[in-house]
Amino acid sequence: MFMSLLSGSVLLKNALVQLHWQPLADKVDAHPAGHLNEHARENGLTFVLTKTGLSTPDVLACHPCGPMPASAILRIDEVCFPVGAIAHRHTHAGAGIRHLVRGSLRLEADEHVQTLQTGESWFEAAHAPVRAVALQDVGVTSFLRAMIIPAKFEGKSTFTLADPNDANLPRLQVTHRHIDLPL
Repeated sequence: MFMSLLSGSVLLKNALVQLHWQPLADKVDAHPAGHLNEHARENGLTFVLTKTGLSTPDVLACHPCGPMPASAILRIDEVCFPVGAIAHRHTHAGAGIRHLVRGSLRLEADEHVQTLQTGESWFEAAHAPVRAVALQDVGVTSFLRAMIIPAKFEGKSTFTLADPNDANLPRLQVTHRHIDLPL
């Protein structure tokens, strides 16, 4: 199975799952920055699960889901970082695509460090440690996240700190869960 993120009003007949995210029109620093919508819109994003990979011009990211849990959930949520927020080194129980919808973010993983700007996407493997630092001087940085997670995490956080001592450090980011969809 493949997870893809597409720009705009894409409707695929061969999609196993297709969910659309629509940005809010007038709330620059609102959290969340958008909402899931039944119908695709030109300025929105579409998360898709398919049996084969997609490679059309509107595909922002496409990645194989890897081994699927026997009982799985597709989670789509949104993480908002105010100025100065840091997601200390952590992992998640599921792999998936992320997409920066506003601001800028530095990701520090074992294999690489990258700076992302609004409109860029990336993939994170399950249980792969990462640290994220919001880089904006004003406003907020937000990204959408779509993950395939084990069903036991339905309604629960998948966030695990790599170093338990970091639990005493400030955690300014806020997560808004859009959906936990059983697969």
